Amino acid sequence: MDPFLNVEDHGEWLSFEVAHAGGAIPARISREAMEDHFGAGQGPGALKAAYALDAEMINARAADFILPGITYTRDSPLVLKTEDF
Repeated sequence: MDPFLNVEDHGEWLSFEVAHAGGAIPARISREAMEDHFGAGQGPGALKAAYALDAEMINARAADFILPGITYTRDSPLVLKTEDF
């Protein structure tokens, strides 16, 4: 699965998908986490650029938080905050 498929910058958070069990789980990471841990700057494209550099690490950490039996959707995604890193 392409880690940059469905990556969207929403200003205060970045949405992406995490490969899991043959499918994809929608996830989001806060701007604060991207700035604090992945060097994201301000401005258009800053979150996507930081994600591009550390997608493997971000996706691996997101996978650590996937809970069995929980259904994640675009309206109710897996959420990562700065304290999760």
